[in-house]
Amino acid sequence: MAKRILIFISFLYFAQGAMAQHHELSENFAEAGIMYGVASYQGDIAPDVQVYYRNYGAFVKKQINNYVGVRLNVEMQKLAAHDMLSADPYAIQRNANFLINTLDISALGEFYFLNYISGSRNKKFTPYVGMGVGYLLTLETIRNNNTSVVPADDANAKTDLPITFPVNFGLKYNIYRQFNIFGEAMYRFTNTDNLDFLNANPTAPTYDAPLGYQGSRSGNDRFFSAKIGISYTFNTIYGIEQNKGQQNRSLLNRIRRK
Repeated sequence: MAKRILIFISFLYFAQGAMAQHHELSENFAEAGIMYGVASYQGDIAPDVQVYYRNYGAFVKKQINNYVGVRLNVEMQKLAAHDMLSADPYAIQRNANFLINTLDISALGEFYFLNYISGSRNKKFTPYVGMGVGYLLTLETIRNNNTSVVPADDANAKTDLPITFPVNFGLKYNIYRQFNIFGEAMYRFTNTDNLDFLNANPTAPTYDAPLGYQGSRSGNDRFFSAKIGISYTFNTIYGIEQNKGQQNRSLLNRIRRK
């Protein structure tokens, strides 16, 4: 009995491999793209208001197969908030605000829900998700007022290493040959409560907010981005999936024969 089961499992394994080779109509190498959109911070300052700034970036991706890839993502955005925009009396009286220019570098695993072959006749659309880890670099502190975690003699000081944990959802469509358009939304969790320079702990050594105001204790700071973009896929298509203008030549050949 055990021998029969082993033979059956072996048969399924080799049959699946043969079927995969039969249906594998493209060889995936990589993908590169650029994107543009908006980004918004969520944290302690004016938590009831979203302030949007431009976001732009680029990525390269190693495509493992038609469903899975590993992506290196680079995005630049400004993050900002101002308590005076809030409807909360506590925030208005605190009157904290900040504006920083940032660069986020992250690596994500990406998964297509549908079999997607860039340049094919039929497999031209898919939703996708991704998640990974990254690092947020503050390029410039443009504004920082009435906050708590920055010593007075160093407006660019930070107290921790800002690691990001991006979660991504998008839609992709093949428009022409290896060219694709996409739209995606990415939410980044972080390991820090100091992106806005406002510490939730009033006993911290660097705490110096006016009148003892402090940030929320509900969690770390986060930020969100939404963008559209265009990408190019480096792949080779084999077999009937190759896109040749999407014309039905078989009907034309029948008419000519008659």
